[in-house]
Amino acid sequence: MLRVWEQVNKSPNTTEPAESSLPHNEAFCDFTVMSYNILAQDLLEAHQELYSYCSQEVLEWSYRCHLLIEEILKWRPDILCLQEVQENHYEEHLHPVLYHMGYTCVYKRRTGTKTDGCATCYRGNHFSELSVSLLEFHRPETGLLDRDNVGIVLLLQPLVNSGSEAKAKGPPLCVANTHLLFNPKRVDIKLAQLAIVLADINKVVKSCKDKGDHCNVILCGDFNSNPYVPLYQLITTGQLFYQGLPAWMTSGQWNPSHKSHHHRLFASLSSLGISDNCQYITREQKFESKSQNTGKLKYNHDFLLQLQFCPAACVRPLDLELIPGVTDNTPDASRENQPYTRGFTISHGLNLRSAYKHILSSSGHSEVTTLHSEGAATTDYIFYTPNDGGCLPSEGLKLTHCLSLLSEEELWSMKGLPNEIFPSDHLSLLAEFQLDLRPHDVKNYGEGDLRATVIAGQGQCHLNRNVHPLSRAVASPWFMKR
Repeated sequence: MLRVWEQVNKSPNTTEPAESSLPHNEAFCDFTVMSYNILAQDLLEAHQELYSYCSQEVLEWSYRCHLLIEEILKWRPDILCLQEVQENHYEEHLHPVLYHMGYTCVYKRRTGTKTDGCATCYRGNHFSELSVSLLEFHRPETGLLDRDNVGIVLLLQPLVNSGSEAKAKGPPLCVANTHLLFNPKRVDIKLAQLAIVLADINKVVKSCKDKGDHCNVILCGDFNSNPYVPLYQLITTGQLFYQGLPAWMTSGQWNPSHKSHHHRLFASLSSLGISDNCQYITREQKFESKSQNTGKLKYNHDFLLQLQFCPAACVRPLDLELIPGVTDNTPDASRENQPYTRGFTISHGLNLRSAYKHILSSSGHSEVTTLHSEGAATTDYIFYTPNDGGCLPSEGLKLTHCLSLLSEEELWSMKGLPNEIFPSDHLSLLAEFQLDLRPHDVKNYGEGDLRATVIAGQGQCHLNRNVHPLSRAVASPWFMKR
């Protein structure tokens, strides 16, 4: 009753998400995605001061687990992305129930001594698994990534019934699930972790493209970043210029702007083996082939540019003449607030959008996804590839419904989080999408056929002579003569 199933785009009005049409409909499928940080019990007990306002009963795992399973049973999402999943609780309590409900699950525990991780589950009768990638962000050899966060990237394909048998149909779907570092002061690590996730998604999308398939993307998780800040903008706009960017501004969790000096981002991501466009750098990209004339290795220009700000490039040569303010190591305070004219830009071409608007339509107040004694914020998201009206109907997902969130005021009126209704210090996010399953290539150009005909794998849209005159005007003259 507190959270409303809100219609986003035109679709039959429903008060609850429709049962997935995946096994029944050859043209379209509706499926739901839930993202949920369920609050690992070990973390709760290690930071009990954050929940001093809660009764002891609502903090017990047995009580919270019961509510959590009830919530999943109520909504029965087709894809379930969980964060802060304690390993022994997953094995003993959650996975047996989810398996009995028909879910296939993939779990990745955090590295080191951490006891929790991420779990991605999908309904086995609605999707088949094409590939799985388990990401570890702990890479101390880089000098940057020394934290134990993880991620999961799955490649799924919808299943539909053909007679008595289920078969794969429609474009593949890449589902990524992660939980980025919390520490508000180490946004450089957070940015690097996000770059790894985007690079792995890019790898999956590219592998599908090489086979002639368009791959839609769902990116879920707890990003420990507020809406519209630079980290969020990187995901939704596909680009971020970050050299010299104040670290606190990048995720929006912490604001020391009153201080005269604060940490800025300068580190390059090239040490991670990731290019500026969030793609893994291959050996071929790093080194050109040996010269047949000299037998020496030749380095390409792009690779050398990535080294210009690496630690080795910042070592002062012993014979360098010391010129105050030019070749010394003392920063010039007078240039502290001047804009940078060159530096690092990170980008990606995934075209992602948030399923939630971050403002409550009913009151205009900010949506809240997490709350405890230190405050309330939005840090959890479902990002997706939108259908922007491209010529291929299966390119992108149509968002149809979202489960509404609540405001900080409403949550405190319920004694905060967790409480007798919500078992975590985070609220679950739930979105329903529609996917077009119609085939990419249309080979029969009948006289009465009003559909656009699509040449599969070429990204081109050609219209036959019976379509609307305005649409026909943009068709290729070569095709019209044919």
